[in-house]
Amino acid sequence: MFLPDLDTVWDLRIARAKFGVGSINEVGYDLKRMGASRVLIVTDKGLMKTGWPDRVKEIIEDRGISVEIWPEVEPEPSKQSIERGIEFAKERNIDGFVALGGGSSIDSMKVINLITSYGGEILDYVSPPIGKGKKVPGRLKPMIAIPTTAGTGSETSPVAVIALPERRIKVGVSDDECRPHLAILDPQLTVSLPPKLTASTGIDALSHAVEAYVTIPYNIKKRPENPLKRPAYGGRTPITDIFAEKAIELIARSLRRAVYKGTDLEARADMLLASFLAGVAFTNAGLGADHALAMALGGKYHVPHGVACGLFLPEVMRFNIPAEPEKFAMIAYLFGEDIEGLSSFEAAELGIEAVIDLERDIGLPNGLSAIGVKEEDIPEIAKDAYKLQRLLVGNPRLVTEKDLENITRASMVLW
Repeated sequence: MFLPDLDTVWDLRIARAKFGVGSINEVGYDLKRMGASRVLIVTDKGLMKTGWPDRVKEIIEDRGISVEIWPEVEPEPSKQSIERGIEFAKERNIDGFVALGGGSSIDSMKVINLITSYGGEILDYVSPPIGKGKKVPGRLKPMIAIPTTAGTGSETSPVAVIALPERRIKVGVSDDECRPHLAILDPQLTVSLPPKLTASTGIDALSHAVEAYVTIPYNIKKRPENPLKRPAYGGRTPITDIFAEKAIELIARSLRRAVYKGTDLEARADMLLASFLAGVAFTNAGLGADHALAMALGGKYHVPHGVACGLFLPEVMRFNIPAEPEKFAMIAYLFGEDIEGLSSFEAAELGIEAVIDLERDIGLPNGLSAIGVKEEDIPEIAKDAYKLQRLLVGNPRLVTEKDLENITRASMVLW
């Protein structure tokens, strides 16, 4: 049997980052070094009420830089909303960007920067068959991501997710040039995040870390024709494993505390760091069936992405145990479970129970039925998820459409 040449090279891609309480105070300094003179802060109306966008504006203006605020980011931003941001930026001749908020703000900033830098339409840069699949021509204008949630990892990701409500789907622009040039991770900005959002974004980060940790390794993927064609989701590596393990450990230790008492700055710092580490892990290693199912669910039921990931995560883990029992056993250990004397399969089951306990404790819905999914909906969810082969190709166990149906059915009630 002929086997293609396998890749022997991995390429770690990561955004530059600053971490720590008070790191926000250096945003003006960094923009000045990047050469920005007319900066747009991309944020949302809810965050405006906290006063943080105005405070960031003052910090930047203290460096002699002109600043405008565009506070119209939508949750799960639509193509139409981002187009309004593009027009706002064009009218003001913006040459630098700051995103302040969750993944929606950061993703909106990336696309606004792209189109104001190189022109064209948003769908020009979206993969076929929805878009034209055009590559980003070159480096974008300076952009800094300041996350106020701990979950999406968008601050280190090359991807921007865009909703097309008229088609009931989400699409993405994915290019290394869309990775923010700097992420500023200041835990104090996450303190005002409400418990439900803290829970959903935290589970999003956990799903990133778990899937990146068990995805197929880089050296069983086919060697690319040239280095430029090596996929962003290149398979797990020794480095992504380290990042994923630490993220899982931090989330297991601190997500409950961050949900129960939002002013616990130590817990908030743990979660913000975990989100970044998980973001680095998955944007290099890839994802799997959990995210494919979550994306299929999110467009139809309008459930937050992190919640969707959480609803499928335990049963996807259970399905994948035969492919990576030792790694799933390690997840149990990272959750603090006593696995001494247990087989890998027994320990892995403890890891699943630990994830379910966490989800119950932080108030996630008790399975898909709790958000309105019916038995007759299961085949369509599985069918839509099966189309997302760019995600499923990284799943550690080969997954069929029937497998996705079975996982979805098992996820109807979690506890």
